[in-house]
Amino acid sequence: YADNQYELLWKDKDAVQHLLRDYAAMVASGISKRSAQSLEQLAQLEQQEGLAYDVLLSDIFLDYLYYSQNVAQQAQRWLYSPNTYKAQQPSQENLDDWLRAIKTEQLSAFVQNLSSDNHLYRQTIQALPAMISESGISDAGKKLAINAQRLRVIPDFHNGIFVNIPSYKLTYYRDGEVVLNSRVIVGKSERKTPVMFSRLSNVVVNPPWNAPTRLINEDIIPKVRKDPSYIYRNGYTIIDGNGNTIDPYTIDWENMTAKKFPYRLRQAPSDNSALGNYKFNMPSSDAIYLHDTPKRNLFGNKKRDLSSGCVRVEKSDQLATILLKEAGWSDERKQSVLKSRKTTSASIKSDNPVFLYYVTAWVDKDQVHTLPDIYGYDKAPNLSYIDWDVLKQYVQ
Repeated sequence: YADNQYELLWKDKDAVQHLLRDYAAMVASGISKRSAQSLEQLAQLEQQEGLAYDVLLSDIFLDYLYYSQNVAQQAQRWLYSPNTYKAQQPSQENLDDWLRAIKTEQLSAFVQNLSSDNHLYRQTIQALPAMISESGISDAGKKLAINAQRLRVIPDFHNGIFVNIPSYKLTYYRDGEVVLNSRVIVGKSERKTPVMFSRLSNVVVNPPWNAPTRLINEDIIPKVRKDPSYIYRNGYTIIDGNGNTIDPYTIDWENMTAKKFPYRLRQAPSDNSALGNYKFNMPSSDAIYLHDTPKRNLFGNKKRDLSSGCVRVEKSDQLATILLKEAGWSDERKQSVLKSRKTTSASIKSDNPVFLYYVTAWVDKDQVHTLPDIYGYDKAPNLSYIDWDVLKQYVQ
């Protein structure tokens, strides 16, 4: 303000309205007590519309600017437990862009660009006012408010692979058209599939499988203690640090734990391989990917949170066919490689973003849709600190 001779920055009423509508929707989700207090302070000064009001608007905007620019990267932490979001100063680059928008009279467009282009996000927050009274928000309105914030980090459904974890469903869009729908299996509650964004990098045909440490400890070692032939019967090979194959009968399984386990446990490609015929790789800090599975009967289950975190795709052959064709493979080549059982990788040349997200309630064409909260993320927080009368006037 000093740099601008204390001139008011929020003369664009459309920008103010858009900012406060999205900010109030954020407050209704329960992710920040501090943001709720800022909104109340603003309401107390609204009739004055002087410098103090303008400064509070800027404070709210800086909060919202930091949130909107970082929520996609912090979604798992901020949007799945209450009051975990803490405002920080936006980057200098973002501040410079804001001040430039004010000077060029582009503030309204700048604020709107911070919002989401997801049409379900917009429809969902438009439904919130009807669910808010002076005494609070309905249970359905809690649920909608937090899920609206989860939707805002997902681009509109135009291009890419979208997996809504509690729906147990994958949808692949190209130029706004659905090219594939598939049932999926996601992580069980103790091994949750994370919310994340990545891009497919390659398709592996006949993938081998390296058993992860946790699975070795919790699943495999207890079975091998009872019967070491489990290793051979399931196509596993035990490999030491020098690449040598180890006989499972030479290992003291009774005193073995995953931490002590000095080997790799690899399952060769086969009809019974844990990854099936295809693995769809994408960069992930959690080593999460999409893959086929031999246990196809499980796709018939209504409740399909059964995996160790990765996403099993029922129509993996159709997905692989689409991607391999783009990589120059004929169907004959695909069938030949499958038959050979030789592990072969094909780089994906097209842009294929992957969004794993978790939304259990949304509004589409005036209809509320809900899904079971399979991971317990929707547990209603204590929202007694929110002045709902104030919030309702802004979320309109």
